[in-house]
Amino acid sequence: MPRIQLRVYSDPGSVEVFLNIRQKDGNDYRLTGVVDTGAAVSLLPVALMPILSYRTIGDAITIEQAGIARQAFTATEAIVTLFLEDQTGMRTNPFDATVWFADTDVVLIGFKDILERSVFHLDMRNTQTGWIELD
Repeated sequence: MPRIQLRVYSDPGSVEVFLNIRQKDGNDYRLTGVVDTGAAVSLLPVALMPILSYRTIGDAITIEQAGIARQAFTATEAIVTLFLEDQTGMRTNPFDATVWFADTDVVLIGFKDILERSVFHLDMRNTQTGWIELD
């Protein structure tokens, strides 16, 4: 399992990693994704659908968000092939993951097919470092 270093920010607090998704032309499209331990599924901008390779899962769905926001949004659920990469070039092997394409500018890395199969380490108190390992 490669150890992928995370970019850790303290003010405001966030954790990022590069996400490389297979394009329709066979190349990989690199994005910076925020690790979101509260996201059930990873989220991608719908604007990327014309260039990314994916297969949809059913019809458009409405996601009801709980918590403080109490908002809902429409998304297309799909499977993409991706790998994680850090600033040093360390990479995971490519794997398939479920994502939601929605009207957003942010990229979130959530539990389904990614965080649920990882070891995630974050030390905000002492070193402000983190890494993720995927099998």
